[in-house]
Amino acid sequence: MAVVWKDEYSTGEPEIDKQHQILFKYLDDLEEHMEQGIDASYVSNLLDNIGLFTRSHFCYEEICMRRTKCPIASKNKQHHTKLLNAYTQYCKQFETEGVSNELVQKLHDFLESWLVNHILKIDTNLRACL
Repeated sequence: MAVVWKDEYSTGEPEIDKQHQILFKYLDDLEEHMEQGIDASYVSNLLDNIGLFTRSHFCYEEICMRRTKCPIASKNKQHHTKLLNAYTQYCKQFETEGVSNELVQKLHDFLESWLVNHILKIDTNLRACL
C-alpha cells in the first residue's frame, strides 16, 4: 500500500515539499508495477530517474538548509551521503544480478523507509528555520 503525502511531512519550503511529493509518486509507481509484474527495463529506468532526481533534490535541499542556517544541515548532508551510498548498492546489485522480486522488494522498502523516516526526522527541521 502506498505511502501517502501528509501535512506532517511538510518542511515549510514549497519547492522541497513539491520535490518530496514527486519522490512519493515514484514509490507509488513502483508499487503499481510490483502488482503488475516488474521487468528489467522498468527497474533500470526507475533507478536512473530516481538517481538523477534525488541528486538534484539533495543539492537544492542542502542549499536551503545552509541558507537558512538550519542547525541540522550537516546531519542532513551526512544522511544524504548514506542514502546515495545505499542507492548505489542497489544499482550495483541490479547490474550484477539483474531484476528479481527480492531486489525490487528491498528497493521498495528502502525508498519507503527513507521517505518517511528521513523527511520526518531530518527534513521537517527546516520548518523552524524559515
